[in-house]
Amino acid sequence: MALEPVDLGHYLNRPIACECGRTHFAGIEAVEISDGAMGKLADLIRRGGYQKPFIVADKNTAKIAGGQVLEILFTQGMSYSSFVFDDAALSPDEDALGRLLINFDADCDLIVAVGSGTINDISRFFSHRLGLPYFIVATAPSMDGYASSVAPLLKNNLKTTFECHVPKAIIADRTILAEAPKDMIAAGFGDVVGKYTALTDWKLSAIINGEYYCERVAKLTRESLERTIRLREGIAAGDRGAIGELMETLILSGVAISYVENSRPASGSEHHLAHFWEMRLLWEGGDPILHGTGVGIGTVSILRLYQMLLGDELDPRTFLHASALEKDQWALGIRKAFLKGAEEVLALEERVKKNDPALCQKRRMVIAEHWDEILRTLTTVPSPSRVQEYLQTVGAPFEPAQAGLGLRLVFDALVYAKEIRPRYTILQLLGDLGLLEHYAQQLIKAGDAHERQGEGGLRQ
Repeated sequence: MALEPVDLGHYLNRPIACECGRTHFAGIEAVEISDGAMGKLADLIRRGGYQKPFIVADKNTAKIAGGQVLEILFTQGMSYSSFVFDDAALSPDEDALGRLLINFDADCDLIVAVGSGTINDISRFFSHRLGLPYFIVATAPSMDGYASSVAPLLKNNLKTTFECHVPKAIIADRTILAEAPKDMIAAGFGDVVGKYTALTDWKLSAIINGEYYCERVAKLTRESLERTIRLREGIAAGDRGAIGELMETLILSGVAISYVENSRPASGSEHHLAHFWEMRLLWEGGDPILHGTGVGIGTVSILRLYQMLLGDELDPRTFLHASALEKDQWALGIRKAFLKGAEEVLALEERVKKNDPALCQKRRMVIAEHWDEILRTLTTVPSPSRVQEYLQTVGAPFEPAQAGLGLRLVFDALVYAKEIRPRYTILQLLGDLGLLEHYAQQLIKAGDAHERQGEGGLRQ
């Protein structure tokens, strides 16, 4: 399907006065998404006045594009230094940042990251802490963090989001993107699909907590999401144009994050599930899953929770009598679910106290008052089966078992993943109402029944 091209330049490096009362800004100076985009790299470096870039890659991205970057710089007579991580599976943690610091050439005035998720997050944080700008040379349309102003890293074994800065330039060669592994392209699509629940969760928090919400930013995210959905057949076929437009949507998602100065437009309960699974698989030595893969699976699971809540026809007056959380039992569950990261989660709750009984009761009163509006908000997204169909078209997993996620891991994520962030989502809403464990058990039972029928449910 031929669509009008998106003018990314309209959203970059210019203030936009908004009806919400804020002025939005994304300080990215250049985005190159085209065949042969790599050829623009040297010119962009010179245009910025940089003298000596420091190139960061891992052993996979060095082969895909890192060698080409070094060749371009050498041919152009530019000075540079470089570092390549040789890890079989690189983690964005304190160890990686320490190695990068030890190998950094202090004469360099620009970081050029070559890669996707992990390399981008490490380089963003590293460059921000050094007070240096950075470019990202994308190697796969696998996630929406390229244009983001935040970096999710492992701190004390817990996935923690740090406020950083945006890249000065994003270089994405469509040939390289289209040649990325199909599961990475599918993961990028899964990350985009996650905006359905991210935007809905954001609206729920605006209703219940009075959290800042911008309809203009939500509309930007929603329209780019729907555009990508319409291109799913082309993405599945490996069409360079469709994959380039997938990349544009991933970049616009990061722009939306910059506009509101947090990841609300792009990340909600589906991301909490994905981050939880990523951490647990790392700690338990399981096979890792791509971030966007987890987001896509998480989105379908969260949409099923929406449907459960809509289908129960609950009387909001009963919410006011929900049982308070038993703190000691909750802490025991956190230690079992979060393993190495448990103490960091417990410390977070001590700071923000989002499960405080008085605060939960206050939210329940607001929920009861705005119940009809909450239900209407939950009806604005597609059905789980429709989103499952979208994911299936591009070859992306939509059930946990397809990514090797077992029953216990899924249950723990549904019940405890909300504790990763002090952010209100459907998971906290169900927790406030005393429904979360019950709904999680229902979802697990339904998945187990699908597996028995050979429909791709959950695995122990």
